[in-house]
Amino acid sequence: MTSEKRKYMRFNVLMDAICRTGGVLKNMKVNNFSKEGVGVIGQESLKQGEAVEIELTIPGDNVPVVLQGEVAWACREGAEDAQCKGGIRFSKVSNEDRSRMLEYIYHRWITPGSDKGPDKE
Repeated sequence: MTSEKRKYMRFNVLMDAICRTGGVLKNMKVNNFSKEGVGVIGQESLKQGEAVEIELTIPGDNVPVVLQGEVAWACREGAEDAQCKGGIRFSKVSNEDRSRMLEYIYHRWITPGSDKGPDKE
């Protein structure tokens, strides 16, 4: 049995995202977030090593967060119509966008089940 040792803690999230790779837009979902990067899932595949810009919107916030990075790993599970998974390692994230993401994640961590962000009704 192999055990994966991760360098940084990961926080599970599920957020719609648009990935731009080589001028092509791909609809994906961000499914986890760590200090170094994000995990993504979707129907369209990514290629290891390609540069990616990810635009996502934090629930309850209408200003998109923009993350730039490189595909660290990517795979398709099972059949051709199965979801593709990948990991994006950050290369550039503004301090403001990083702070907004961390605030959202922290709020979800201390208030499990909350998807409305800090302004929860």
